Amino acid sequence: MKIFVNIVLGFFLITLQAQEKYTLSGYVKDAASGESLWAVTIITGSNQGTVTNDYGFYSITLPEGTYNVQLSLMGYKTSAQEIYIDKDTKLDFELEEDIAQLSEVTITSSGAKRTASVKSTEMSVIQLSSKTIKKLPVVLGEPDILRSIQLLPGVSSVNDASSGFNVRGGSADQNLVLLDDATIYNASHLFGFFSVFNTDAVKDLKLYKGGIPSIYGGRLSSVLDVKQKEGNIKKFGGTLGLGLIASKAMIEGPIGKGSNDEGKGSFMLAGRRSYIDLFAPLGGDDFQDTKLSFYDINLKTNYTINENNRLFLSGYFGRDVFELGSLLGTVWGNASGTLRWTSELNDKLFLQTSAIFSNYDYNLDNLRSGTEFRWNSNILNYNLKPRLTWYINDKNTIRTGLDVTYYNFQPGEIKPLEGSSVNPEKFREKFALESAAYVDFEQRISDKLSLQYGIRLSNFNRIGKDVILQYETGNPLTYNAVQDIYEENDVVGETEFGSGKSIENFYGFEPRFSARYLINDQNSLKLSYNRNYQYLHLISNTTSATPLDVWAPSGPFLKPQYSDQIALGYFRSFADGAYDFNIETYYKSLQDVTDFIDGADLLFTENIETQVAQGDGRAYGLELQVNKNKGKLTGWLSYTLARTERNVLGINNNEYYPANNDQLHELNLVGIYKLNDRWDFGANFVFGSGKPVTYPTGQYEQNGLVVADYQNRNGDRLPAYHRLDVSATLNPKKGKRGSWIFSIANLYNRQNAASIFFREISEVNDMDVATGETQATKLSYFGIVPSITYQFRF
Repeated sequence: MKIFVNIVLGFFLITLQAQEKYTLSGYVKDAASGESLWAVTIITGSNQGTVTNDYGFYSITLPEGTYNVQLSLMGYKTSAQEIYIDKDTKLDFELEEDIAQLSEVTITSSGAKRTASVKSTEMSVIQLSSKTIKKLPVVLGEPDILRSIQLLPGVSSVNDASSGFNVRGGSADQNLVLLDDATIYNASHLFGFFSVFNTDAVKDLKLYKGGIPSIYGGRLSSVLDVKQKEGNIKKFGGTLGLGLIASKAMIEGPIGKGSNDEGKGSFMLAGRRSYIDLFAPLGGDDFQDTKLSFYDINLKTNYTINENNRLFLSGYFGRDVFELGSLLGTVWGNASGTLRWTSELNDKLFLQTSAIFSNYDYNLDNLRSGTEFRWNSNILNYNLKPRLTWYINDKNTIRTGLDVTYYNFQPGEIKPLEGSSVNPEKFREKFALESAAYVDFEQRISDKLSLQYGIRLSNFNRIGKDVILQYETGNPLTYNAVQDIYEENDVVGETEFGSGKSIENFYGFEPRFSARYLINDQNSLKLSYNRNYQYLHLISNTTSATPLDVWAPSGPFLKPQYSDQIALGYFRSFADGAYDFNIETYYKSLQDVTDFIDGADLLFTENIETQVAQGDGRAYGLELQVNKNKGKLTGWLSYTLARTERNVLGINNNEYYPANNDQLHELNLVGIYKLNDRWDFGANFVFGSGKPVTYPTGQYEQNGLVVADYQNRNGDRLPAYHRLDVSATLNPKKGKRGSWIFSIANLYNRQNAASIFFREISEVNDMDVATGETQATKLSYFGIVPSITYQFRF
């Protein structure tokens, strides 16, 4: 605490010594739409400058004098303006789109010489705009955020239909996915073929793989922060996209009447719907009763109260429907809403306060005759996030705030359907309160050395109303070393906790640190360290997350997970930013990670602690990337060499074993070629070594049944994965507004194995007959997939 007080006093002394300086502040906006621009680099001198925040606001304190202020952002024309400062000045800027730059593909915002990745203190951070995502080859005719970030080093998925993504050895639930600050628990549609993010509604995104600022918390591996468009504040317009699998529409425009022919606010409304289910009857009798579809709605609106205060309201609602005749049906989806107030308290203090609602729910209908029932489950949370940013001077910035979340877990409720014999049952609801306080410092020590460091203090309080079982040994499971199995202990009693009463309290001390040493304008070294705590657990025994997986809070028998990651990187820019290169190496240790025990039954199990065990993990690797940012041909090459392993008592003979997402080699090659004003061509090639899988090592007969015997967890590998996607975009003629996008996913029809399963079956006289012989069968999700999309802007 004494060290913290000394730091704060030091900043006050710095401020007192700088009273002869003046503050330049304001907003940077898109010249055509009036939308605020995030991460615009503003340079006022040699290694002196700042970057706009999420709302386009900037503030920099300078001595009296004349400055050539340069503003730059990829996809926009660099703007320069000479300004004389002899008093505190508020000045807004507008940037115009640069059509030439829009043909270039880059994954980081950049300064006047495109060296922001070199000069920024951030490392292990990826930033993508929706414009960049839309230029990449698409699968099933739809640009997709999650598939786009998987083309970058350190990011992967377990298979083509994975509903999540993995970052530096972390599991899918260890990623914090935010849409306008609201948590998204399942970021996929159609079991992973689409993401929930409609690129027409998205402005940009940032993915933190490491060096995570202290303003974020609650997950171990990464933060995916997605911002929705605010809407055009100057004129009404929109887009319409028609594809073979799904179609979408977006409208935007001003609200009210303000100054300079702009509205007092703006709105954006977007919708999307797939229609695979409409074509199901064409597939024959087998598909007559099959339904598979999704839809989602995005909304964002804002209103300017006065010069210093704005209100924002944004929301998302999405649903997936899957029905398989008279066998089963399931519906799942996310709903979220964010109400945010931003206030410019003065030219150095910026306050944002967000009230957030998020709900993820699913239901499963078992429609088999005589046992019809519906299973409902959901996780609901309410979140309050006040955050204050203090732009002290051109060398120091502080961000501090609170993050409070109330959780309501509804693990499941079974309701009989159509008078079936199934008995109704409702599992106990679980409640928790997670809170955190943080402070984050950005400090420029010298022209060479910059730091970003902070502390996050978190608390997770598991609260009632609930009933906690008492087990004979104090724990739900005991590991039997002789038989190498977990044995469930007898329940000897229970403790009832009243509403709001504390059941178990956990605390987390989470230091964060990043440093950048600038060798020169083209070369820098970076170092980062962060500790993260995660108090929620996704309980699953599948290789990728599914809609029916169970989210469980930490409590008496489930300890919080935590991780420590250290990373070192070298960044280089060539030829005035035409090329840039970076290489990073990292090591991550994980404690109290959760895995299912052998023979676990996770579905319809209330006391989930009897089916899982906790242990340790480690992940380490090397990532490199080369970007080409200029010319007719742009793109990048990325390569990842990595390992991720787990060690859990009672699993794999108590030895380290590969995690489900372990992959030694991954190579991505992405290219965009602009032939002329009408035609753009794109291609990406993906190669990855085989993911882990557990094959049976033998078989035995029990009660007349042949049972497979499994030994080492994830001891085998699937075949290597590779595919090539290509696309061609026909842009409209001058004065026209329609464009065509042609794409082919998996051009050479590679049948990549999502899994390999074994069965005892053989066909005799057109009949399936058990023979005792083992047959291996490969499951592939899709081969070659052509698509056509028409997009119209109005």
